[in-house]
Amino acid sequence: MNRAVFLDRDGVINAALYNPVEGKLDSPYSLEELRVLPGAARAIRMINGMGLLAVVVSNQPGVAKGKCDYAFLEAADAELRTRLAGEGARLDSVYYCLHHPNAQVESLRIACDCRKPKPGLLLKAARELEIELHQSFMVGDSAVDIQAGMTAGCRTILVDGHHRPRPAGSAVRPHHTASDLLAAIQTIKREGGSVWRSS
Repeated sequence: MNRAVFLDRDGVINAALYNPVEGKLDSPYSLEELRVLPGAARAIRMINGMGLLAVVVSNQPGVAKGKCDYAFLEAADAELRTRLAGEGARLDSVYYCLHHPNAQVESLRIACDCRKPKPGLLLKAARELEIELHQSFMVGDSAVDIQAGMTAGCRTILVDGHHRPRPAGSAVRPHHTASDLLAAIQTIKREGGSVWRSS
């Protein structure tokens, strides 16, 4: 069985952008806006070097909301991989949830099992890539990422660079917090051995 580091995308690997209309952080919707965060390529290169799979699991409802088309999503994915590869880093696989409960695109307006905080993306990746979830980590920048990782049985790390307030009374408590992806992977490098020996 393989071990993996599951990664949210926006706000972890590339910068999330503030959407003033919605009053929250959002995905980039042009290649010019796609910016790999400092240290992210080095962090993914470390994942590769440890013999772990680097697997993106990300809610991407832009198509469902009419903000972009699927061709852009594919182009952004290709561009992200190219930029990371230019720094010697490799994503082993990418899993997106395209659905949204209020989607403009009717075919994407469904109650799915893959939209985080549900663990469907991680479970699908585990089946297809033969990943042992209890020996893997989920790294994300929001409570929904941490909840998905915990439900799947992973160790979790919250990248808290945005300093988002956590919902009052939230039961979601990550195993670790880190300032950015590089700090998160350094934590995995320190802790991983004990986690894997005990599993």
